Amino acid sequence: MDRLVITDQRRGQLYLIVVKLLDVAARAGFILAATYALPISQAGQFGLLTTLVGLFAFGFNFERHIDIQRRTAGQPYEVFDRYVSSALGFFAFNWVLMVPLFIGAIVLLAQVSPELIAFAVVIVIGEHLSNQAYFFALISTRYYPLLLLVAAKNLVLVGVVLYQALLSGTGLDLGFVLAVWAAGAVLCTAALALMWLRIRIAAPRERPFHFAVDILGQHRASGVHFMLGLIALVILQYDRLAVGALMPLDQVGLYFRHTVLVSLAYQLFNVVSFNRITPAIFAAAHTHDVAHLRWRVMGEYGKTLIGAPLLLGLLWLADTLTDGIYAERFDLSLPLIAIMLGGFVLRAAADFNALILNALHRERVVLRYQTMAFAVGAVVLAILTWKFGVYGAATALVITSGLYLVLVAKRVFRLTGKGVRA
Repeated sequence: MDRLVITDQRRGQLYLIVVKLLDVAARAGFILAATYALPISQAGQFGLLTTLVGLFAFGFNFERHIDIQRRTAGQPYEVFDRYVSSALGFFAFNWVLMVPLFIGAIVLLAQVSPELIAFAVVIVIGEHLSNQAYFFALISTRYYPLLLLVAAKNLVLVGVVLYQALLSGTGLDLGFVLAVWAAGAVLCTAALALMWLRIRIAAPRERPFHFAVDILGQHRASGVHFMLGLIALVILQYDRLAVGALMPLDQVGLYFRHTVLVSLAYQLFNVVSFNRITPAIFAAAHTHDVAHLRWRVMGEYGKTLIGAPLLLGLLWLADTLTDGIYAERFDLSLPLIAIMLGGFVLRAAADFNALILNALHRERVVLRYQTMAFAVGAVVLAILTWKFGVYGAATALVITSGLYLVLVAKRVFRLTGKGVRA
């Protein structure tokens, strides 16, 4: 029986990894196709919009799924579904609060028309709800079909954009990309709602709605995890915002054509490695010391050290086989990508060390170190971007990731020497 349970667990994990990889690949294909097929200034606008969509979709969520997972562990399905229902009202409040800020950021950075801003608002809400399908599927297997629906939506999006860019004969423009994305968001959200209503078996509320408890209380419960995630996300993406604020749109487009490749590598790292090993590290922290946890994460980190140079090698090979035409056609610079991948390798090492600290319930220490790295990195980023353009921005990201790694690795090393256990 135990072997059967383990087999079922592994089957579920494999399903999540495969479907999420399909989803990540489809979404990355959509972003890559649009970024490389659009005129370079529009590619800059599109890159800024996708960055803002990612930041605000995260903000709407407020990392609510972490507290839900903690509260519903071992509880019946009805309890979990009740928490999900409660979270939907919480999300709606966050939309009302944050959408005006989202619009203001678009006006300030992306410089697009009111029609495209309206599309972006639809997109960011749809992306937020699509993201929840993955987070809830991590908690409850009954939500697996929702994740498959999101992956299908992204596959359709990349197919439509590739057809328009390569086969239609009319080319691609920003208005078409955002209109298709918004339409996909509306249709996917409607389908998710119908599917969720069919599987929902929520237990009745134990008390009437109370704003201080059901809205503000959820903010308090998720506050620390939200700040941890927000700073981590901003550290990874604030270089794009700085480039968007300090440089013309054609240079912004150039930067995004490089950074989307590295972002794809980071997403693959999260799905294949980091998210997969996180539950095992949390469980091991209850029975093993820090030395064992370090051994586990370093073995996983070795895959990252292999993957980064492999990606750079593939890009170099494509450029070599085409006698430089590949790099010239898409304005690609292998040295710039190499610098960005260096930042990714450092950041991945820092994330694994931070995972150990989180497993030991030292998330406030992680928050403090992330804040320190962000504060220093923001100053370095502004100076280097202003002085050296896109190469300066990429170098600043390496410095920030390196500083964060030094801080968290030093703390983990000290705990290792003390033989600490959770």
